[in-house]
Amino acid sequence: MLLDYYRIEACVSESQTEAVRQLVLDIRNELQDFLKAKHPEMPFSALQLGGSLGNDLPMACIDHTCLLLPLILEPHLWTFVPGQATILNDPQFWMIKRVNLEYTARGSSLWDRFMLGGYLSTRTIVESLHKIIVGSINWPAIGTVLECTIRPVINPDDLKLEVTHNDFTLVIDIIPMAETKDLVLLAYSHSTAPAENLWHRSFFCEENGRLQDLDSADSGVRQKCLQILKSICKKRPGLTQLSSTHVKHVLLHISNEPSDWTEAALSDRFLQVIEALIGFLDQGFLPCFFDDAVNLFSCLTEDDIEEIGYSLYQIFSKPESLLNK
Repeated sequence: MLLDYYRIEACVSESQTEAVRQLVLDIRNELQDFLKAKHPEMPFSALQLGGSLGNDLPMACIDHTCLLLPLILEPHLWTFVPGQATILNDPQFWMIKRVNLEYTARGSSLWDRFMLGGYLSTRTIVESLHKIIVGSINWPAIGTVLECTIRPVINPDDLKLEVTHNDFTLVIDIIPMAETKDLVLLAYSHSTAPAENLWHRSFFCEENGRLQDLDSADSGVRQKCLQILKSICKKRPGLTQLSSTHVKHVLLHISNEPSDWTEAALSDRFLQVIEALIGFLDQGFLPCFFDDAVNLFSCLTEDDIEEIGYSLYQIFSKPESLLNK
């Protein structure tokens, strides 16, 4: 029954995925060309299509994706400060500090104008990009050429494009990114953020790479289980705050124990994942698989946790009621 749900509800066809990917890549090219031509004072390397769509991963739905804007930072002028070494002492939120100011004048880096208190300000970068995306780019004209409608979200806290095509609608998040060889940081500028210069550490590549390796090693269905839960979370209002990141880390945690992950055991493993999620919610703490000091539930409110737990318990108690929808 779960396999039927996967095929019908949680698996987007390759042709539809490719159509969406091509449109997002066309939008990416338009944005990239505009920023390069009109705003050289904000140096980015090639914009990247992120998420499942940009990494050739199976997709449960096509209503959301992201474009990553990698900042070009001079390594001798900027250093990444681990979360534990900041005033917040939170391992998932890093800062990027300007260094060597005694030897290099302010203005030596094009990103110095976005500096606040000696650190690169995500809030200032996002505000500047928001003004460009909302006020400077002719999205109606671009949409006409690409045969779709593109509308930037007006909320200043969000860098988003809403895209409407004859065959689908989707939201594209636009996320500034900073990276080194083994570290990816994403701009975190929510209105509720405790500071204006926070960068959220991403384990996206590590998460998906580990799940793929595990499934390859034992012909497992972890990724199918992930797709099913992503689809369910999209369809149930009480689970909208439960992200694919939460599910992936639970899958990785329970994979530490020997279990049958073959297709025949999909239903058992599905219920095991839900049970484990409920357990972590009861504790209010879901440790990151790659850094157990990071609590992946830290951004959830008590009401969020209660609502998610209640919705998951309903599924765990009567999974057939959901799948017979």
